[in-house]
Formats: sequence, structure tokens, C-alpha cells
Amino acid sequence: KPLECMARPIRNHHSEMVYDPFLGSGTTMVACENLHRKCRGIEISPDYCAVILERMQTAFPSLKIERA
Repeated sequence: KPLECMARPIRNHHSEMVYDPFLGSGTTMVACENLHRKCRGIEISPDYCAVILERMQTAFPSLKIERA
């Protein structure tokens, strides 16, 4: 989904932490990083986990990303 689809509600949310139980391709995580919010997400698919890791490492090379 487009990044702005997640950025807008995150911007309007007054919590520092955002939780996404279905992380998919990581749009929520990218939006959170852009908006300086913490993000916790869950993704069951190993293929999508690989996409998320690659996307975050490409967009934010200095950021430490952990897969638990």
C-alpha cells in the first residue's frame, strides 16, 4: 500500500509506539521510522519478513533491525 496510507493515521496517533500485527511488506514500519515513532510488528510469512528486512536496510542503512 502507499506509504501515506499508513503515515496519516500514525501522524494523528498520539502514542510513541505503533503495533502492526500483520506487517506485510513493512509499510507501517517505514512510516514509523520516517515519523520518529517506535514500531513493533509481526509477520508470519518468511518471504514477507525477507522483504521487510531488505526494505528497511535499503531505506535506513544505519538502523539496527532485529528479527526475533
